[in-house]
Amino acid sequence: MDLSDADLEQIAEVDRRLVDPPIQVETATWSKAGQLDWWVKERQQWLGRVRGKDGRQRWIKASDLRPASGSQPPLLKGASC
Repeated sequence: MDLSDADLEQIAEVDRRLVDPPIQVETATWSKAGQLDWWVKERQQWLGRVRGKDGRQRWIKASDLRPASGSQPPLLKGASC
């Protein structure tokens, strides 16, 4: 999937989530993928926008991502425990 920043702005707010601060993630092969900074819901599935070391962005299915070793997922603003 190839979405630009302009495309991201077009997606309804209920179907996207900012990851702030961005976190390091690994792909399903559990190799370093880059830095996750957005979640977007597209066709009933969540995709993460990941920026690689080369600066390129790509969209990866949520099921194929996990936090990288030592990376802490951010707390959701407004979430209660």
